[in-house]
Amino acid sequence: MIFLFSGNDTILIEQQIKHILSQYQLSRYSKLEDPKQAYLRCLILNLLTEVTATVLELPQVQLDLDLNYISRLHKSKNLLLIICPSFDRRTKLGQALKPYLVSNSDLPNNWNKQGIKQAIDFYARQFGLNLTPEVKEYLYLALNNNFSLLRSGLDSLALLSPNPSLNLVKEVVPSVYATAIDLKQLILQRKRDEVKSYVTKLKAFATDRAILASLGTQFTVLMQTAIGIQQNLSDSDLAKLAGIKNVKRLYFLRQELKHISIEQLIWLNRLIEDSKIQLNYNACDLTARLMMMCCW
Repeated sequence: MIFLFSGNDTILIEQQIKHILSQYQLSRYSKLEDPKQAYLRCLILNLLTEVTATVLELPQVQLDLDLNYISRLHKSKNLLLIICPSFDRRTKLGQALKPYLVSNSDLPNNWNKQGIKQAIDFYARQFGLNLTPEVKEYLYLALNNNFSLLRSGLDSLALLSPNPSLNLVKEVVPSVYATAIDLKQLILQRKRDEVKSYVTKLKAFATDRAILASLGTQFTVLMQTAIGIQQNLSDSDLAKLAGIKNVKRLYFLRQELKHISIEQLIWLNRLIEDSKIQLNYNACDLTARLMMMCCW
């Protein structure tokens, strides 16, 4: 019998393996990376046990399977679980395997933005959550490709509400990177009192160094974008200079830059770098420094 799973979420893959083993009343399996050894083990009947389970794990290599083996593997009582980082089912092999697969699943893959966003949808369905586009974007920024945190965060949210608001999600799934965006906005809007209370909340789960590093990333992107605009760069060159993968983000950065100059952004970035140096000597009051940034 042949099972095929594609993806690189190791925890979820292990869950799938255990589920299949329990269906066939098996408690253990052998893990191999050599396809020929895996196929041979699946085709040979073990005299000591009725059924064996073999996991063929292919970390980087493409699946190599002789089409003549497929029907024989399918008829075998032994289980062959093939784990691939990715698998194109449109290929000749993919089409040949299709009618013989007992289970055929695409699991989350955290290699790219599309895969990470698909994982958010995947786990939302798994936990019965209805997530708004704003919540999904926050989770992407907050957790990126950390699937274990994504799973545990959504599991906690499911206990609180099937339709969690953005504020609730931010409380349950905090993120220095995502919240640095909000902190940047408060500084740009010169809301000193709100900056003070916001930093107090951030310090509950993040170090001063992490807060400054994430904030520095935000203002560096903004400064580089401003410099590129001044040089009349095209959007593609501008995105490359600022290290922006999604060109559409430039629209929002341009809106932010309407009310601040390059010189003011340079001053803010210098203040952040000076604050990082002072942290090394325990001579930096982070709250005071961030409130000072509101005076740009």
